[in-house]
Amino acid sequence: MYVNALVAAVFAAAAGWHVGAGPVHACPGVPASRCVQVASWAATVRWRDCGECLPQKTIDALQPDGVAIEVVLSVEHPPVAHRTIAWPPHITSATLSGIEGIPNKIGVYQVFARVGGGKEAYVWAFFGRGKPTHAQIAKANAELATVRLR
Repeated sequence: MYVNALVAAVFAAAAGWHVGAGPVHACPGVPASRCVQVASWAATVRWRDCGECLPQKTIDALQPDGVAIEVVLSVEHPPVAHRTIAWPPHITSATLSGIEGIPNKIGVYQVFARVGGGKEAYVWAFFGRGKPTHAQIAKANAELATVRLR
């Protein structure tokens, strides 16, 4: 039922970025009538992981100035995200954090929120250094600004 209500986010194919998307499918452990999701990604290295995976292999391949971004969109009934954000999200040094399973030498941005049109989004950005440069953050924000949600 919800499968037709969702399409992958589309990253622009900009120079220096590898972009892609997976297929729409049921969320793990629930029927598609309750929840569907789809992943998209952009990275300064080739994407080496499944769409919804914590991208360990891709992160391992990042150079210090590298960036990997993952956007997982879902339509779930009932919705579970408690907050709404304007699209695209904006990364700042203050919004970076760590995450279990990712080494401290990798900077991480993460947000889960409603993004309009009945969609929810998990957005992750991984940086090749624990404290990304202003240029890296600007590069990630510029790539996120190309993402179209349909």
